[in-house]
Amino acid sequence: MFAKFTRHKLIVIGILLLAVGLMWLVVRSLPATEEDLRRSTCFVEGKSYLCLASGKDTVVLKADNIRQQGVWINRHWWWPSCDGRVLTIDNGINPIHRNHLENPDTLKKLVAEGTDSLGRLLERKQVERKELIYYLRSHGVIDEGYTQIAAYANAQRIETDSLASRYRKLTAMKSIKSLRLFRKGVYQVSWYDNGGKLKHVSCKPIFTPLDNTGQPIILHTQRSLKPWGVYAVRNVPWGVARHKKIIVVALSATNKLTDHHAILITGDYERGHNHDVPSLFAVDGSPVFSQHGRFLGIVAGKEVRQ
Repeated sequence: MFAKFTRHKLIVIGILLLAVGLMWLVVRSLPATEEDLRRSTCFVEGKSYLCLASGKDTVVLKADNIRQQGVWINRHWWWPSCDGRVLTIDNGINPIHRNHLENPDTLKKLVAEGTDSLGRLLERKQVERKELIYYLRSHGVIDEGYTQIAAYANAQRIETDSLASRYRKLTAMKSIKSLRLFRKGVYQVSWYDNGGKLKHVSCKPIFTPLDNTGQPIILHTQRSLKPWGVYAVRNVPWGVARHKKIIVVALSATNKLTDHHAILITGDYERGHNHDVPSLFAVDGSPVFSQHGRFLGIVAGKEVRQ
């Protein structure tokens, strides 16, 4: 009798757990609301560095400012698993054609040009530094102007020392055969909270190959936590219809009339073709949703990618 009761109890518990699990999956598969769309996007700002590596030595050749958008995204659709993950587009400097990336002669030429350019800049900085040192030594009165010039001279000294270090590394690389180019991204993400206040958090550095330009990448915030009040999108496994009326979410720092400074722009998109949303609103990394709130991907030029 006791065994029969226990067996029935276990069956009931199993049915209840299965029902709860199914309800959870149904809730997780529901499309985003209009408020969710506005809370899903963020600014992505920072620098993309073109780097040259040989063994343990790495030299920054150029830097490019990046300002675009991204979207908070879950790792798994069935579980809250954002953990500070932001989906955006890999943009930055790409100085040579993709087919030439593995050509040793092209890399040697790039190193030689970079060394010569850096050498000329270093010469000018060293002359300027000597002039500043002479002025500070010969100026007998310590006034406001002297203090400002001293601060400027110190900043120039730090910059010149950094340039000299880069120049030495590049000069040494001119005779090395195994060189590698890549990009290093240093970004921060920003979003508007429920009160309209702009919040910031820095991301962990990300390293990508040059041929990854225009492709989606995942940034990870330093805290590895989803900020309070943002909405993380999820990719459901069954997808959506082929032809779509789409909604692109654009952030505007000057737009204070809508929640979270987000503007919803409608357009048309068919898989494998370009969208028709003006580039003024369809910034790289902007999230794209179906008219029913299903996440489709992010803007990459005139394309939509996941």
